[in-house]
Amino acid sequence: MNQALDAERERRRTLFARIRDERDAATGYLRDRFPQEREYLDRAAGEVRDVAVVLGSPRGGTSVFKQTLAGLPGALALPGEHRLLFTLLGLNHPDHGRPDEAVEHGPLDPEQRRFLLGNLLFECRGEEIAEPTADEWERYAWDWALRLRVQWPDTVDTPLEKLVAVISDAVSGHRAGPEPALDVLRALRAHGLPVDPYRYDLDEKLVREAFPGLPVPQGPPGGAIVEISPFLALRPQRRPEPGPGRRVLVIKASSDAYRIPLLHDLFTGWNLRELHLTRNPLASVNGLLDGWDHRSFWQHDLSGSGVAVGPYADWNFDLCEGWQDLVRGPLTELCARQWSDPHRRILRHAHEPLRLPFEDFQAGGQQRRDLVARAAAHVGLGVRDENADVWAGVDRPRQVNVTTAPGNARWLRERPHLRELLGIREVAEVSGLLGYDVRRYGEWL
Repeated sequence: MNQALDAERERRRTLFARIRDERDAATGYLRDRFPQEREYLDRAAGEVRDVAVVLGSPRGGTSVFKQTLAGLPGALALPGEHRLLFTLLGLNHPDHGRPDEAVEHGPLDPEQRRFLLGNLLFECRGEEIAEPTADEWERYAWDWALRLRVQWPDTVDTPLEKLVAVISDAVSGHRAGPEPALDVLRALRAHGLPVDPYRYDLDEKLVREAFPGLPVPQGPPGGAIVEISPFLALRPQRRPEPGPGRRVLVIKASSDAYRIPLLHDLFTGWNLRELHLTRNPLASVNGLLDGWDHRSFWQHDLSGSGVAVGPYADWNFDLCEGWQDLVRGPLTELCARQWSDPHRRILRHAHEPLRLPFEDFQAGGQQRRDLVARAAAHVGLGVRDENADVWAGVDRPRQVNVTTAPGNARWLRERPHLRELLGIREVAEVSGLLGYDVRRYGEWL
């Protein structure tokens, strides 16, 4: 077993090193090919020294909240998460050689820091392009080619230049609809590449219409997991405009709760501010159970872990503390730990974070606006009452990684038995620390 495990880790190290080298080479090429690319990267590397980290638990609302902040003036943001960058460096399970989720503490070596900071800025995108030029379609194709490497690392082995050619032809000619990702995926499948459109963060109705007869997959996609599904479905976007004033890098990954001291080390010398997004345990566990039932959110293959994991060999979300014992009990209690453990770590390691209840975001209206304004002020982003376009984005954020139509207190309608979790000492204790009194859970509705 150890020999097989060592061989698999070595295979992954070789694969990830190749992907990192490809990204470095592509960055150099794109700097030379597109003058605006060089201008953006040079300015960002020289000027950006403010970062806002959105912390929370999985299925706690961090994705849509971070996306909302990303639309504020002065924000720089990736279209998705940055967890995959840590995976490519071997800093996540299983590559770090321990049974926990991630490397929690530094120090990072200079090459790791260069790769992480460089790629965080490289991945940032600005506004969407309504009518891309030929050059913009080509740049979009490069985004896709690089993204495919981390979405399908074991099955898409086509040279990047060929992927770019296939994608460019698909989007610059006659297009079948308003969603360019569907044209890209259709072209890739026509070239024999085993990409599954149901693995992407796309409207399922549109996928069914675009790929009639294609079965909905069950279980994980197979192979090494670098980007966690549902995968990003890219749209053409410009580089962020430099503009006046300082820029704030806004980042989020649900597993960041397991690497907070490492992030502090990564951003040494930066102005780092943290936002702690909370959500009550019943709504959070309900969302986690939805995720475990979904075709996405696979994070680890534990079949070779040496632990008797029973039905949980294909693992969803983070490896919380004590997961080895929790696999013997009900899934609801495992999910309760996947909620409580990240928040304990945030309370332990974050530096004076601003705590924000996701319930205020869900309420919409003025409550949401006030919440976003508080967060913006804390991290140094500007937002003014008269900026109607900005507030329109706050009022109507694009849905991200949705498994079920959102609604207040869905758990009460779908899983009323979750109230039993409030009797678990750890759940009650962490709830109290976050401002949720389990004796008054009716007020969470």
